[in-house]
Amino acid sequence: MRADTVFRGSIRASAGSPLTDALAIRDGSVVALGATDCADLTGPGTRIIDVDGVVLPGFVDAHVHPAMGGLNRMHCDLDEVHGLQAYRALITAHVASSSSEWITGSGWYGDVFAGGFPTAAELDSLTDGRPACFMSHDGHGVWVNSAALERAGITESTPDPEGGRIIRDACGAATGMLVESAANLVTDLLPAPSAAEIERALLEAQTYLHSVGVVGWQDAGVGECLGLPDTFEAYRALDASGALTARVTGDLWWQLDGDLSQIEGFVRRRETTRDARRFRTTGIKIMQDGVCENLTAAVLEPYRGHPHQHGLSFLEPVWLTEIVGALSAENFDVHLHAVGDRAVREALDAVDAAAHRPDARHQIAHIDLIDAADIDRFKRLGVIANVSPLWAREDRVLVETKLPYLTDEQRRRHFAFSSLHGAGTSLAFGSDWPVSSPDPLWAIHVAVNRTAPHADPHAADEHAQRVPLLPDEGLDIVTAVHAATAGAAYASRLDRNGTLDVGMAADLVVLDRDPISTPTHELSAIRVHATYVDGAPVFTA
Repeated sequence: MRADTVFRGSIRASAGSPLTDALAIRDGSVVALGATDCADLTGPGTRIIDVDGVVLPGFVDAHVHPAMGGLNRMHCDLDEVHGLQAYRALITAHVASSSSEWITGSGWYGDVFAGGFPTAAELDSLTDGRPACFMSHDGHGVWVNSAALERAGITESTPDPEGGRIIRDACGAATGMLVESAANLVTDLLPAPSAAEIERALLEAQTYLHSVGVVGWQDAGVGECLGLPDTFEAYRALDASGALTARVTGDLWWQLDGDLSQIEGFVRRRETTRDARRFRTTGIKIMQDGVCENLTAAVLEPYRGHPHQHGLSFLEPVWLTEIVGALSAENFDVHLHAVGDRAVREALDAVDAAAHRPDARHQIAHIDLIDAADIDRFKRLGVIANVSPLWAREDRVLVETKLPYLTDEQRRRHFAFSSLHGAGTSLAFGSDWPVSSPDPLWAIHVAVNRTAPHADPHAADEHAQRVPLLPDEGLDIVTAVHAATAGAAYASRLDRNGTLDVGMAADLVVLDRDPISTPTHELSAIRVHATYVDGAPVFTA
């Protein structure tokens, strides 16, 4: 049988393979590599594409929040700029054009505000008296105005909710910043997006992700979470209609205040999607801690300047161990958010206590900090390190709002990519978009150089561009590309993705140059010409 399509030019079937000169596709799968074999499958009906650049396996994002990212792009999105004046301009323009009762947006960075936290007074001056709520870029806090605080009934006497904190001034009054679960005091009041809006948000996210070469992803929160409605039915509807062109692994959200009875519902959902075209639900997402910037990441050693503050473990370790054991016994992969070194240890302990399952793909996401004693445990336990490469640089957010809280010892164990890789750990790259850019080439650039991409608006200063964060923890280019392709596909159980070997899905990206041979300081400048899924174009520049 003839091939449907043949790509001719520079083809790299995997991160570590040599270049070949042709790739043939039939019925959405790779059927041949190399000019000789591809010529035998080329006939009058075969489409020939001459590549200007290089073909690589399509990128997979192993940790992303597409509904939130898509909604952000549909509302007042501050993510494309960095600076208080720029925020003011965007919010003012949005308020003028919006007739909504609530002013909502997202994407702000704490380092642009004095003291690292925004204030209600600043937002009051921009929002025309309407209640306003803006999610931080990392999703771990909200910036609200006085009208929103009043709507929520937040006063000096309002207690901090479990797992969260109301930032207060010296007199005890709320300042306009709500951290972790305290954000729910306001976000629970926001009008919920409709089912149609959620579908539009997922499609908006899909378009954007395809534009940066992403062919599939692991959604790290399918369920009612992060202030959003459940996306499960939206994914199913898009898949059934054929509008879902990406391959998606949905990690079902573990409700922290729930019990083991949740698992029964997870099993039903997994069965519902078992034979779906492009949407499966094989994993469970568990939040074990917060982030260092607001002292909610769970750490072994107390934060600098806060001798009694060790962050928050959202689940007691004994209870976490019981949960992970029960989920693994039901053949679910467990996807654990763990930023602080104590949370990482608690997650590893929970996996260690579960019955060993050779086919398990348990993973720990982010791993900002890790104790040296825990590095070798990843390989021994078969746990995937689902890391967030774009964070591993000395930008202002890290230097001004994170490093001041870390002790010298904690600073020495920061995003330990090379140490984990050297210990034999499987690495997968996840962007955590919209927390940070989903551009895989930016992620690869930072993972290799440990400095910021040149065009990143959130790291445009000389220090971030030139001073590497712990350069010995950088990865070689082959390892980084593997983590963004085959490693991320493995973590996401996308077993026909990650390479372009014969028999694999024809999910590929055409780049303007080959990252393997590009000077490392130019990696973030590589551009995507086109993205294909099942051999069909889903993005063309």
